Amino acid sequence: MAMAISLAIAAFAAYWVFNDARSRGTSMTFCIVWAVGTFAFLIIFLPLYLLFGRKSPKRETPREIHDPNTIDVEAKPVEEPDMNCPMCAKPVREDFVVCPFCGNTLKPRCTNCGRELDREWTECPDCKTPATRK
Repeated sequence: MAMAISLAIAAFAAYWVFNDARSRGTSMTFCIVWAVGTFAFLIIFLPLYLLFGRKSPKRETPREIHDPNTIDVEAKPVEEPDMNCPMCAKPVREDFVVCPFCGNTLKPRCTNCGRELDREWTECPDCKTPATRK
């Protein structure tokens, strides 16, 4: 009789551990390991599960509750690089003045009048000052 009660308590504890682990987002493999361990070694595995195995339950954010196929109009777009640095060929945004990787000047300016120059120009079209290279 005592053996049957012990098995019933172990089975109930294993069932509770399995369901608790599943409700907290634990993988099926670990749920089974915790449940079998609790059934086989109740005195060891149940305290271990209560101390270490219980994760806080997964809470869904309001965005996750809705259909995943809906488009979030408030989401910020991912900024992708607009161009590559002509020196090191790493991707940089077009509004950068200097490459953050190699320090190359991406948008040279005229030393005389301050106009932004294209990299291919040899002189400033406004004041005819020779373009400097870096």
